[in-house]
Amino acid sequence: MTDAPQGRAQKFFAAVDPPIAEAGLDGYGPEAFFAVVLPLLERAGYTGYGSQQRLGAQTGMSPGTVSRLIRRQTVPDIQAFPALGKIIGMTPLELLVLAGHFPPSALESQQTLSETNQSQVGFEGITPEEAAARAADELGFHDEVRRSIFFGMIETLRKTNRGDDQADDSTGGAAAQM
Repeated sequence: MTDAPQGRAQKFFAAVDPPIAEAGLDGYGPEAFFAVVLPLLERAGYTGYGSQQRLGAQTGMSPGTVSRLIRRQTVPDIQAFPALGKIIGMTPLELLVLAGHFPPSALESQQTLSETNQSQVGFEGITPEEAAARAADELGFHDEVRRSIFFGMIETLRKTNRGDDQADDSTGGAAAQM
């Protein structure tokens, strides 16, 4: 064992693996998402009267989606992950891994880039679309569903970054587009 500080990925695994194991689960997916996220929401004060309405208002989730989340029936659309993550102290990428949309190795890739504060991608001189396709390939997203989710998340983040408030026919998240 070393005295080196733990990276974000190791902290994530150390925090989420015990509740997942306690729930009798052996991997990530919707049930793991519920096992981790719901107790964190409770700790953040989202229990009792009005908490579902407050959660919906703060994340953009509909009342029905919030209710189904609380009843362990549905994982919310990935568009709610940035706001939900902020509430419970997780990144959108961590929530994507937890829900089973991305492999755990995606966190290690993110850790390497963010903790060294260096770009290791090497995508100079290519279009953003080409960079996204290369990134999807590098992350191992070869099937159409994962690629659609990945590209949908990129587009959502782009629009959020630019401050696009106008809805167009292409919004609605990767799940809605499939």
